[in-house]
Amino acid sequence: MKHLLFFAARRSMASVLSSPIRFLACILAASATSIFGGDIGGKRSFDTMAINLYIGGGMERIVALDPTAPDYFSNLLASTTAVYYEIVASQPHLRLQRVANEIAARMPDMFSVEEASLIRVQSPGDRVLGGSIPATNVVFDYLQLLQDALDARGLHYTIVASSTEWDAEVPILNLQSGSFDDIRQTDREAILARTDLPPGHLRVAHPRSGHFTNIVYFPSLGLPFTRGWCSVDVFVRGMVFRYICSHLEQETVPKLQVLQANELLDGPCMTSLPIVVVGDFNSDPLHRDGSVAYDTLAASLNDAWGVLHPSNPGVGLTWGHDEWLADPDSLFDRRIDFVFYRGKSFTPVTADVIDLSLNRLGPPLWASDHAAVAAHFRLQNGGSGRHHQ
Repeated sequence: MKHLLFFAARRSMASVLSSPIRFLACILAASATSIFGGDIGGKRSFDTMAINLYIGGGMERIVALDPTAPDYFSNLLASTTAVYYEIVASQPHLRLQRVANEIAARMPDMFSVEEASLIRVQSPGDRVLGGSIPATNVVFDYLQLLQDALDARGLHYTIVASSTEWDAEVPILNLQSGSFDDIRQTDREAILARTDLPPGHLRVAHPRSGHFTNIVYFPSLGLPFTRGWCSVDVFVRGMVFRYICSHLEQETVPKLQVLQANELLDGPCMTSLPIVVVGDFNSDPLHRDGSVAYDTLAASLNDAWGVLHPSNPGVGLTWGHDEWLADPDSLFDRRIDFVFYRGKSFTPVTADVIDLSLNRLGPPLWASDHAAVAAHFRLQNGGSGRHHQ
């Protein structure tokens, strides 16, 4: 048998050397292996998820306050206190354990998170007295909680790109001490990637982030609500593409949503690379929320769920649980979380909506007011190319 193998190898090498074209092809193949870091064969697929982690409280009642009202300060204090303790009651630790369980069950190559809040406190606070010292003591770091839960399950994911959005600090009444504290919320999106795949199966480069120039300004808090995106270029099993996460403004400002969607398309999506664009876009394909930003995005991008369910666009709902995560009858009523893609390198095979139920009798009943979305793509080579920055 060894003689037969040696003969076959010698004959194969002789055949290659007899043809300059074949010899050059072998050199190029070896170079490609070197560039992409190892085996460029392997599993010809890509799995991803997008998960809105949900802060756990209804921020809308705070931003809706009128700062010119004579009782504004008392209303602000009552609203911020109620929302903070609502967030505490939502049990972020417990909810993020459920998210980690779903990631462990699916093992995506990469996934994105939105509303990955960082909540900090200063006690006693100084905002009541007009101070400006920022709160630094961490109460909940949703990204860290999720990473700790993944680590505890023996999973290997790391943050490869992130974007910090708004950063707001307000006074609250500490119901335990009776004093005034300052609560600070920083909103973030992030992209996480597996680090335990074989060489050449997944590598990332060029992390970027940016903010939209078209944003909402909330007089009640005296600050803009920054929104944006983050991205990374991905080298996966012999091809190259760009992976983008974004979170558009709410459907209450539909014209501004369209402007943000166009900024996304004219910004990180402006590339000759194939792209995957995931996140919470706050816009329903059937306009059940009154917004039309989905149409803007779908004119340039493919919707993985829509491609696989063309005859039933009304299914796949991803948002609608109540803000307290407490009402079992408050079900999803619109589809606003998506896995978009562009490029012939991607063929969607499955697209799933995962309602993150906690299977409990009391609140919180779900890990988020959103469903997570997942997609599995079959890959074809030829995805690399020169791209615009």
